[in-house]
Amino acid sequence: MRKRARKGHNKQAAPKPGGPPCRMRLGDLQPGTTGTIDKLECRRQLKRRLMDMGVVCGTSFSVERVAPLGDPMELKLNGFNLSLRKEEAGDIWVEVPCE
Repeated sequence: MRKRARKGHNKQAAPKPGGPPCRMRLGDLQPGTTGTIDKLECRRQLKRRLMDMGVVCGTSFSVERVAPLGDPMELKLNGFNLSLRKEEAGDIWVEVPCE
């Protein structure tokens, strides 16, 4: 005798939305974009300062807002907001869902 499957108890995993991640510079993102930090390509002093504030590889973030001229931009990561200059954000590579 075969058992019937209950409604809503499908064992198959749903496909992840967005597919594979795209690699971009943080300075090129628009408000509302979320992703993870992939790589820091900046001067040693700035890199150390950013890492002390929690900007490290694998950290999830979201772009909260960008000033009208693009400088500065505000990120939300690790439970706090961080504002970065456009030049600094351009040195940070991130992975975001491809559209």
